[in-house]
Amino acid sequence: MTVDRANLGALSRRRLLLGAAGIASLTGLTACGVAHTATDPYGRDLVGGDDELPVQSQVPEAPGGPAVVTGSFTSSRMAGRPTRWALARPNDVVGTLPVVVVAHALNTDERSIFGKALNMQGVLQEYVDGGGTPYAIASVDVGRNYFHRRTDGADGAAMILDEFLPMLAGNEELDLRTDRFGLFGWSMGGYGALRIGSLVGAPRVAAIAVSSPALWADPAAYPPRAFDSHDDYTANSLFGQQDRFAKIPVMISIGSADQFYTYTRQWASQLRPPAAFGTSAGGHTNRFWRSVLPEQVEFLGRNLALSNSAA
Repeated sequence: MTVDRANLGALSRRRLLLGAAGIASLTGLTACGVAHTATDPYGRDLVGGDDELPVQSQVPEAPGGPAVVTGSFTSSRMAGRPTRWALARPNDVVGTLPVVVVAHALNTDERSIFGKALNMQGVLQEYVDGGGTPYAIASVDVGRNYFHRRTDGADGAAMILDEFLPMLAGNEELDLRTDRFGLFGWSMGGYGALRIGSLVGAPRVAAIAVSSPALWADPAAYPPRAFDSHDDYTANSLFGQQDRFAKIPVMISIGSADQFYTYTRQWASQLRPPAAFGTSAGGHTNRFWRSVLPEQVEFLGRNLALSNSAA
């Protein structure tokens, strides 16, 4: 495993000195999974109505806020490939923190949630500054894997559970607990967060918040990028698996113009107890996803606080 020691050192000093400002260090990183045009350099209205987001191509402007620590490890669960990760802790917070694992969308990567278009670490900092429960956010690159075992032998969900979470827990400088954790994801990662939650269950999964999860209810109408075969769809579809979420608080946010709206509402209708289901005008876009992040960050923090108090 390799870690960006400059960023990690800055993170440790900030935790010790209570008040040093963290600045995200993303120089040389690729863009945040959005289209880049002269009219909207972050593509907030140009992502389109599909899970196949435009491929990253440019370096994002790094927003101010908590420092972003980066690193990598070789993952046996991802067929032996180098696997990058990124993490942020809120400023001015010391001690061991719980963590929310972020599952990224298709054609984005572990850095996308920290770029200007979504800036989840900035939203988290505002929440913590307002008295909310502090926690860290961590993301890891799964490529186009779709968070289940594929014909190439890679399995993003298994990598997160068997390698990434133990790596986070074993790094004393990061100072995280993973016995209970939250999950967040959008588009492909929305499905991924829900699938990981279905595998682990409560009480270890404290809460799940997703935006525009890429769900297909029709076993005859799924894209090959998501499932390799009918048998693969049957084994990994979340339809018919809603009982696995009976003890996990779930928040689902999706725009009324999103192509996954009908399937998502159909899936959520079978959850007992019901999910916190929110919809408003919007599509499969960064603008919509950014607009609902504050309530999702608060939902995750509130449930992490409840699970920790019960531990």
